[in-house]
Amino acid sequence: MNAQFIPGKDLYLRGIEKKDLEKIVNWINDPEVTHYLFMGDRPAHLELLQEQWEKEIRNPNEVSFAIVEKKADKMIGWCGLYTINWISRAAEYRIFIGDKKYWNKGVGTETAGLLLRYGFEKLNLNKVYLGVNAAHKGAVTSYEKAGFVKEGVLREEIFRNNRYYDAIRMSVLRKEYRAK
Repeated sequence: MNAQFIPGKDLYLRGIEKKDLEKIVNWINDPEVTHYLFMGDRPAHLELLQEQWEKEIRNPNEVSFAIVEKKADKMIGWCGLYTINWISRAAEYRIFIGDKKYWNKGVGTETAGLLLRYGFEKLNLNKVYLGVNAAHKGAVTSYEKAGFVKEGVLREEIFRNNRYYDAIRMSVLRKEYRAK
């Protein structure tokens, strides 16, 4: 079992390793996995992903994690806090569950809880926000269960699958996290 940087009930988060990148490329290139996402409009390439990963791990304003299912000790996706603004104490939350066997099993909700704990208790953030495709009802429900609140709608923000989708902006404030 790898180092559990952020342990949870059924999952743990650890740093993304170079060996994880091949799995990530396969997930990004799966149109079913990226159906509602901002990515997937171009093929992913291992070399480009590796370049991006190397930049990301050196960027103090981004922190990403592999999502690992504990029982199988298997990476099933990744998540992170991005575009961290250290003055406003805010960061963008992103998650990608690539292994389809783990969809609709509470992985998103548990992962959000782990990252919110990390963001508010370790990084001293005041706000964690995200954007989600409004048609991705399962994701919206998962974020609401984790404590995210809808802030607004960005009309026809995303072009995917030969159509435009609205995006919902959601967030959690430190005081809301503490109250929960």
